[in-house]
Amino acid sequence: MAVSAKVEVVIKDACIMFDLIDLGLLDGFYQLELIVMTTPGVIAEILDETQLKQIQVYIDNGRLQIDTSGMLEDLDQIVEANPGLSFTDASVLDLATRHKATVLSSDQSLRKESQKRGLTVRGLLWIIEQLHLEQILAIEVMLEKLKLYQELNKWAPRSHIEALIKKYVTN
Repeated sequence: MAVSAKVEVVIKDACIMFDLIDLGLLDGFYQLELIVMTTPGVIAEILDETQLKQIQVYIDNGRLQIDTSGMLEDLDQIVEANPGLSFTDASVLDLATRHKATVLSSDQSLRKESQKRGLTVRGLLWIIEQLHLEQILAIEVMLEKLKLYQELNKWAPRSHIEALIKKYVTN
């Protein structure tokens, strides 16, 4: 199921970005036909200069849009109503809600609240599979990246990774 039309996507804090960088998939991600948006709070979480330079390329060329139109009062209300969310999570949730966008996140609290609001939520496994389906990653590379993801990220959803690997190895 390839992405056929542009879809707005909000990237949750820096975790998805960090995983894309660590897996060498950042350039591939920006080849997908997506409108990618995030918030200043997310960018502020990127403390490593090398990673920030990699992200800055996509900000500069307009592939990563930074939305600054959120209202502080709205973010405060979101945090107050959802103690499990950070202020940055609230900014992502607010942005996604305003744009009726897909949320890319591995954060369970943000995922749950986004789903409660009727938003589509996706994670890194969806991205990796889309890279394969859009013929940006060969199947061998996709499988290699899935295995590497388990090694690099101790919070990676192992059972979902194994199910995705099995889906492509048995086909």
